[in-house]
Amino acid sequence: MLQLQDAGCWVDAATLAASHLHGSDYARVLQRWADYVLRGELNMWRALILYVAAGALPEALETLRKNQRPDTAAMFLLACHEIYSQITTESDHSDDMSGPTSEQSRKLVFPSKNVDDEDLIAVSEVFGQYQQKLIHVCMDAEPTAD
Repeated sequence: MLQLQDAGCWVDAATLAASHLHGSDYARVLQRWADYVLRGELNMWRALILYVAAGALPEALETLRKNQRPDTAAMFLLACHEIYSQITTESDHSDDMSGPTSEQSRKLVFPSKNVDDEDLIAVSEVFGQYQQKLIHVCMDAEPTAD
């Protein structure tokens, strides 16, 4: 795989990895490809797709933060939370018929244990600053009739 990646044959490497590797070995191939796409091709959106496919949520979040996309980072976190909560709720219902506690439903949960509270706090702070900036832009703008 590494030889194919080093030769720039990323799709071939990923195809070979998908048929022969599983779990973290396959994820490493996708993550290396995402790193290349981000730094070599400068394609943040394609890299994000690969990071998510690799299960590299911290790297996806870091990419959004470094590219000053607080709105997208916040929506990404909420989407991850909602999807993971839905999956865990469905699996909990098959194991145990009791519903989630109110504390569990208030706290954001993610499929990756690598998403630190520091990352969540940073995204929250930047998103708050972004919201403040939007408020000022809206308040300073002249009203328009559509």
